Amino acid sequence: MSLRTNTIISLENNEKYVVLNETMYGGVKYFLVMGVDDNKDIIPTNVAIVEEIIDGADTYVDRVKDPELIIILTRILKSQI
Repeated sequence: MSLRTNTIISLENNEKYVVLNETMYGGVKYFLVMGVDDNKDIIPTNVAIVEEIIDGADTYVDRVKDPELIIILTRILKSQI
């Protein structure tokens, strides 16, 4: 199942994020996410861009760490808001 905006995802380390925006770049889907606490309140200091990885029926995310890619994706995601 693919990720969608305005949904909350839980990572293996129990961190939770709300999906704010998505974009395709280089044939890969990326998402802008912001952390949420157990009460579903947004944590404004916990923002990340993650890459969607689909493996069969499973969907995973991997945090984007490449600084140049983060700059490119940030520009794209901001232009869509």
